[in-house]
Amino acid sequence: MRIERLAALAALLVAPAFAETPDLAGMIRSDDRARLERLDEVAGRTLRSALALGSPEDRAILVEGLSGSALPAERAMTILQGEWSCRMLKLGGNLPLVVYQAFHCRLTGSGFEKLTGSQRTTGRIGLLDGQTVYLGTAFVAGDTPLPYGELPAEVDPGATPQLTPEVGLVEVTGDKAARILLPLPWLESELNVLMLTR
Repeated sequence: MRIERLAALAALLVAPAFAETPDLAGMIRSDDRARLERLDEVAGRTLRSALALGSPEDRAILVEGLSGSALPAERAMTILQGEWSCRMLKLGGNLPLVVYQAFHCRLTGSGFEKLTGSQRTTGRIGLLDGQTVYLGTAFVAGDTPLPYGELPAEVDPGATPQLTPEVGLVEVTGDKAARILLPLPWLESELNVLMLTR
């Protein structure tokens, strides 16, 4: 309860400074835009498999994470500010559904970070074509990732994880819940869902 109150207070304190959400249109790579445009196609395919073959416990977590309509983009940045518990769900690829334990994530201004766990990400959240979007770099704990804007123009399929870009649709469903849908990640799965809760 104390952590929730502190997170809510932090969000209120930083909200005025970040009322304007950054525009990512000039920053997104063309291949990442193409991945984002395939989100519905990839989600349909992987969700069918996850719901048919995932364990009852994992399916319940998936349904919880995908429940709730997204709030308007102009409210997202204010709500997202501060500390979050974040849980990665991986769909497709080697297994229909894998649910990981909760980790620690944070948004400060437009900068988003997954701070714990072996697979991490760092980047920016902003607006793209009227939607809230995440652009970042996936990396392994202990490595120093390149900023998204400094990644090579083309990704080598055999590249080390700190050189792989991430793109995702950010949906805030309430003051204590949000998700980032990351289609066609470079590692392991076909769709990643990062559940954010407070």
